[in-house]
Amino acid sequence: MKKTFVAAAACAAAGLACAQSSVTVFGVLDAAVTYTTGSGPVSASKWQLTNSANSFSRLGFRGTEDLGGGLSAGFWLEAGLMNDTGSGFATNTNNQASGNTLAGGLAFNRRSTVSLSGRFGELRLGRDYTPSFWNTAIFDPFGTGSGIGASQLYFTGLGGLAAPTGTRASNSIGYFLPAGLSGFYGQAMYAMGENASTTVPSDARHDGDYAGIRLGWQGGPWHVAVATGTTQYAATGDLRVSNLGLAYTFASLSNLKLEGELYDESLGDVDGRGALVGFIWPVGPGEVRFSYAWYERIPVGDVPKPTTQKVALGYVHNLSKRTAVYATVARISNSNGASQALTGAITSPNGSSTGTEFGMRHAF
Repeated sequence: MKKTFVAAAACAAAGLACAQSSVTVFGVLDAAVTYTTGSGPVSASKWQLTNSANSFSRLGFRGTEDLGGGLSAGFWLEAGLMNDTGSGFATNTNNQASGNTLAGGLAFNRRSTVSLSGRFGELRLGRDYTPSFWNTAIFDPFGTGSGIGASQLYFTGLGGLAAPTGTRASNSIGYFLPAGLSGFYGQAMYAMGENASTTVPSDARHDGDYAGIRLGWQGGPWHVAVATGTTQYAATGDLRVSNLGLAYTFASLSNLKLEGELYDESLGDVDGRGALVGFIWPVGPGEVRFSYAWYERIPVGDVPKPTTQKVALGYVHNLSKRTAVYATVARISNSNGASQALTGAITSPNGSSTGTEFGMRHAF
């Protein structure tokens, strides 16, 4: 990360006061060579140069201004990058399928907020992470990157990657509790689908409206958090995502961190549930990562419940504080008609998918 004085120079040119202001330019570039395979009569394998396998590639700008009296104003603009092709990630304008945009040009899809902070906490406006997303990101050893080790709950779930509010919500009003609450923290969000009052039918006027909350506590070796969020949809029924994350760090074992998550969701009458356990184990200049995830879709009626299991093992070697190389192997197993596959592969129902990746990440 590098601090610049671009904002101060711009303000000076415009004759504005910019005392105690700063802008930070930051980012990540991550690329990996990936090979994935499927199984069964309808299957395919694929070699790829992928991006964001260890950490999502991005370019961002953030800044703060001290307003005095314990108040500060801030902004955060962060754009996702597909550095294997030089294009940007897609975004969503209204938390509904109709608001999905195509990937291509640079868009500040990851975060685009302005905020006011003080002893009361922080008020944040714009496009931001939903409370119900955070536990999936924090309590999975591989996080939610696009690599083959990333959270299967996030990629398989109804309220994960495919949902407009599975990660972020646009048009949001967010509140964060202040620091210094003996380890307790919290976030609440309300986001608007921005439908007109004349929208027909009337029950579609709240399509894309999201409301969620997250509460957690971190102290000593323990970290625990619970979250839930609901997005209103007239056509499919409401989307609800709830999860519980727990982590414990063993200082006597080189700070081995055990992590886990319980996951429950519904979209209309269809339910889903899952669980994940894993660890991050620092070893010399790197760390070993392992996770096991299980997810079950529960359709309407007395029918089989498609089930997916995933095992992933990886190693990240830090060449410096900003640069790392990594390798990951993973395998997905399906039953009861499920056909989930690792990125790029195709597998038949009840088949399996395996993959390997080798990559490099650089932060600035």
